[in-house]
Amino acid sequence: NNNNNNSRNNNNKRTLSQTAAIIPPYDPTTPRTGRWTDPELSFRDALLPPFLSGSLPLPNNLKLVDFLSSVLKSKPSRLTKKMKHARLSAKHYFVHSGFLRTDREAETLSRLEKEFLDSIAEENEREEMRFHMQKEWRDHFAERCEYLRLEVDATGWWKSMEEAERRVQAEKEKRRREKRRFMMGKV
Repeated sequence: NNNNNNSRNNNNKRTLSQTAAIIPPYDPTTPRTGRWTDPELSFRDALLPPFLSGSLPLPNNLKLVDFLSSVLKSKPSRLTKKMKHARLSAKHYFVHSGFLRTDREAETLSRLEKEFLDSIAEENEREEMRFHMQKEWRDHFAERCEYLRLEVDATGWWKSMEEAERRVQAEKEKRRREKRRFMMGKV
């Protein structure tokens, strides 16, 4: 009887370790899913008034659902599910001023963005999300500058794009190595 219990426990341990090895690591190309965190909701809600009032550096005619899903790296269906009555696809961005009017507005938005990012528990995901959001804001700003025919030095932007590609490739290679080790029983 004792041998049966030990055998069952060993099988359970093997199953747990195998299960842990099968759980995929954070994939930077996958949109966020699951429950919304309070900081994520606060940041999302803080983005709505400046979007609707036209005081963000965004291109004209951008849909609210496209803007939020790109900045928050979330599936549009996740947004529409949470914001059922917001008519996300019907609301478009039209520039009024193209910038936040007060330092207080900018500080509040920055603080909520930081709180959201800090609330992400896994360090790789948090840093990738921070990088993603910076990229999204730069892309929107560059589009706005292009529309206004303002010249922008894009050297830093291109370097950041190369860094993003390098990170994605490094993560993919890391996953391939982990999968190989697992398949060979060396985990």
